[in-house]
Amino acid sequence: MTILANAPTAIEPYQARRSPQADEVPFLWMHQIRSVIDAAAERTPRAVLVGNAGSGKSSTLRHLHTVLVESGHDVVTAAGSTNISRTAQGQVLLVDDLDRLSAAQLAQVRDRAENADAALIAAVRPSTWTAAVIDIVRALERSRPAIVLGHLARSDVLSYLEQHDLYLQPTCLTSILEMTGGSSWLVAEALAAHDDRDCEGGDHRELRGMIEQHIAHRLDTIDARLRRDIEQICIAPPGRSLPSDEPRAFGASAAGYAEGLLLRNGQPVPLVRSAVHATIAVQRLVELSGDLAASLAHSAANGDVGHQTWIGLLHDRELGDALSRHADRMRDSDPARASELYTAAVRSGVDAAALVGRRAQAAWAAGDLDAASALIEQSAGQHDELTVDTAAAIWSARGMMDQACATYRATPVSNAISATRAAVAAVGCGASDAVGTSTPSDSSAAPSVLGVSMSLLRRGLETSVTTGDAEGALADLVRASEMFTTAGTADGIPELPAVIAAIVALNLGGLATASSVIDNAIAGSQGGPWARPRLLLWRAWIAVQRAQPAEARAALAEAGDLTAALSPRDTLLAHAVDVAIARRYDDAAGLESAWRQARASLLRVDVDLYLLHPLAELISSASRVGDTERIQPQFARALEITEALGSPVLWSAHLRWAGIQNGILRGTAESIRGHAKALVDASEGSRIAATMAKAGRVWTSVLGGTVDADAIEKAARGLASIGLMWDAARLAGHGAARADDRKISARLLACARELHPIDGSRRAAAAAAAVRHADDHPGDATPAEAVLSEREIEVARLVVEGKTYAEIGETIFISPRTAEHHIAHIRRRLGATSRSEVIAKLRHLLGAQSAPAAPARAYPKDADTSP
Repeated sequence: MTILANAPTAIEPYQARRSPQADEVPFLWMHQIRSVIDAAAERTPRAVLVGNAGSGKSSTLRHLHTVLVESGHDVVTAAGSTNISRTAQGQVLLVDDLDRLSAAQLAQVRDRAENADAALIAAVRPSTWTAAVIDIVRALERSRPAIVLGHLARSDVLSYLEQHDLYLQPTCLTSILEMTGGSSWLVAEALAAHDDRDCEGGDHRELRGMIEQHIAHRLDTIDARLRRDIEQICIAPPGRSLPSDEPRAFGASAAGYAEGLLLRNGQPVPLVRSAVHATIAVQRLVELSGDLAASLAHSAANGDVGHQTWIGLLHDRELGDALSRHADRMRDSDPARASELYTAAVRSGVDAAALVGRRAQAAWAAGDLDAASALIEQSAGQHDELTVDTAAAIWSARGMMDQACATYRATPVSNAISATRAAVAAVGCGASDAVGTSTPSDSSAAPSVLGVSMSLLRRGLETSVTTGDAEGALADLVRASEMFTTAGTADGIPELPAVIAAIVALNLGGLATASSVIDNAIAGSQGGPWARPRLLLWRAWIAVQRAQPAEARAALAEAGDLTAALSPRDTLLAHAVDVAIARRYDDAAGLESAWRQARASLLRVDVDLYLLHPLAELISSASRVGDTERIQPQFARALEITEALGSPVLWSAHLRWAGIQNGILRGTAESIRGHAKALVDASEGSRIAATMAKAGRVWTSVLGGTVDADAIEKAARGLASIGLMWDAARLAGHGAARADDRKISARLLACARELHPIDGSRRAAAAAAAVRHADDHPGDATPAEAVLSEREIEVARLVVEGKTYAEIGETIFISPRTAEHHIAHIRRRLGATSRSEVIAKLRHLLGAQSAPAAPARAYPKDADTSP
């Protein structure tokens, strides 16, 4: 219901209404004046009302006049010509605007106030009172406390609405009380003007505009000096007012409160502030802007919104410079707000070209790649390190490390920090001439945390590609990552120190170390907001290598939730994680689906040194789905990069191993030979290469029909020791599948299960479903568990997913024949006589217990390979 038709105003609440009765609620502020209404019933009514303009004190006196007359009192209302001394002691004298009486009348009222038997009710504004007014107020307060008007609480309005059978949405009431500050006259005006049809969106824009016009009118009618003071208070940021050392500061606050335009603490009512903002003359604004620059900048940096109204109106270079300085300090800690401040600085008159590099870096740090790119395009011709670092980082994120390297070559940098970033880009694209070059340094400057981090990063990276001291390189890179996190910088870098350290740890088979480095970087917010999705993706990648698919999926989902769109480089990594999970835990159809999505991202990214791990996964998966040719250009480019760097075994071994896996899956000895030779050649100086070379030989023997259980198990455990747990399990599984001796087959299958446990997330999902079933159906047995064993339930789910005997065996590391035995037993338990019947019964039996499965494939017609 709309308030418009029935709400009172502060000027005349009862206009066009019947005469009020004493027992109803005629005013919004009725509960506040209840005591003075009670005084009207006394023989000698005495009271004082204190209220600012529009608080209702005059309306209350008019109402009291009616109540007093109806109670039988003889009432006299004081006017400018009234001789108060002639008013009889028994008559009730009503005095409005006590503070505006002449000195002679004030003296007469004071004499009457001192006489406790003289009836007197006075109303006065809360301003700077004279001694006579103070004496009168104190004398009347001896009869009863002063009735103070001017502020309305929520309960006041609710009582009024209830008494008059009116309704207002709670959100509307909250909004009105917030915008008016509870000021009586503004609340009354807002209730009178409120219309439900203007409430859409909840901002009450139309209502605000109407009330602001009333406020503007009141400003036009007050003393000119007071208006100027109120304007100055209103354009200051929240919390700021007139300087306390100005003599008029207190007087302005008191007078503004008396007019109903300021709160008692001297701050403007919110609607009064916005009204001044909307109506102040431009010339007046210009006069005040010089004093406001620093205050507005401080307000903006602290997150206040008071500055936003003035940005674009105050073309003040001092304000713009102050905003820029605040933005500089916030660029690493809160880049999104820094971007806002830089934009405000430009609108305030700062040269946009002077800020473009810093604005681009802030956009980059906030993760807005497109905005950062657009700003970099505007910075053509600028060669400061910040702009160059940001531009190179953007090229890297887009999957173009060559262009990042070219950016640094086109604009040589002069400081050691940027020189290290340039080296990261150069090594990443295989530019060997960047290795070993001197680093610019300033020996007179004290070392900084960031400087030390970059020094360790460069040394560790160069060591990893030039010497055999892999452990020393890893130690430097781990410390570089820790120092980079401590530095708290969000400046652009082609690759994060944590990622480089984690990759080297993976290259050495240190899965736990790699995980620790990434987890610490995430906990310490390394790189700022832009870096978090990338770090989470590497957490997912490492989790896959550690046979933790549930953790990998969780990290992958969290990375996706952080941004609307991953960068091309991060998108490739995300798809590689998906493919890795599908290759290990899904069926052929699931892997094909993941591969189709991943191969599109390959077209958008150029391979670089720091993408070799995800590339190796994609190479193996492409071979598995028969799409090897599509990834050959990227494989060839990866080999070129490592060869350009001198084929450092620390970086090239896993790539060579992917080549061997590719050959094994394709069954082509020719494609294996070159990679195997490279690993053998590097074996003498690398445990990783030696382990891979030995496992490659054993695997080739297995595929040739030779099954040496001891050699297979030793090679498999060797692969697991260098972080290749999935490959280790596959080697043991292949050996088991080709063993003629059932004991050897069982031994190797047990080894495979030990080295790479199956996905426990599905079992957890089933357990959770069982708990839900038990909660919903107390006393019922879980259907599947009542019929099948745990292993049979596991096999049954794979059957429902459409896997063949061979695929079931490969997934849970059992032989195809064992899978067939399990399924035959399941058929007997279910009483099924056909393949279609067993599948139908399994679907019904598993029901909600089944974890989300990949789309089921049609079973092959060959009865020897399918259930």
